[in-house]
Amino acid sequence: MKKDSTIEDSLLIKKAQDGNEGAFNFLMTKYYPRVYASLYSFTKSKEDSEDLAQQTFIKVWQQIATFRGDSAFFTWVYRIAINLAKNHFVSSSYKKDKINVSTSDTDFDIPSYTNPEQDLMHDESLDKIKKYVDKLPESLKTAFTLRESEGKSYEEISTITETPIGTVRSRIFRARENILTYISEDLLDG
Repeated sequence: MKKDSTIEDSLLIKKAQDGNEGAFNFLMTKYYPRVYASLYSFTKSKEDSEDLAQQTFIKVWQQIATFRGDSAFFTWVYRIAINLAKNHFVSSSYKKDKINVSTSDTDFDIPSYTNPEQDLMHDESLDKIKKYVDKLPESLKTAFTLRESEGKSYEEISTITETPIGTVRSRIFRARENILTYISEDLLDG
């Protein structure tokens, strides 16, 4: 089944590279949900994710002739999406526009407590941890988010970020170490 899908993708990609918009639209329809979901786990914003997904496919259409097939098509598209997301976060316009960041959506499994006070403390702690993760250096945040929120393998993260696998492992380790230090020093002591 996966092999048939790869052959089908290859044919569609070739047609899209030749300027066939119908073939490209089919590829976009196929991959849009995965791109959107990946961007959402990175941005935590429906609006930003929709905008970035649309920008991703515009860029894919503009650059599809450069796709050589060295990696899977989705990996190539995903790399474009994540780079756009990183650039979006770095831009000053994003920082000015985002006054109120929503932390109500969470990717963490929250165990249910019977004590409302514990529930509140747990939610507040999760919010603080998520805000701390957002403040990590971009390279650490990206590697950590791809691994922990999206479940990507080290190899996939290496391909997506165009970084050696040893560097990926180091970044994830440092991100985890920083988060654990933050939890033990700031949350538990506070």
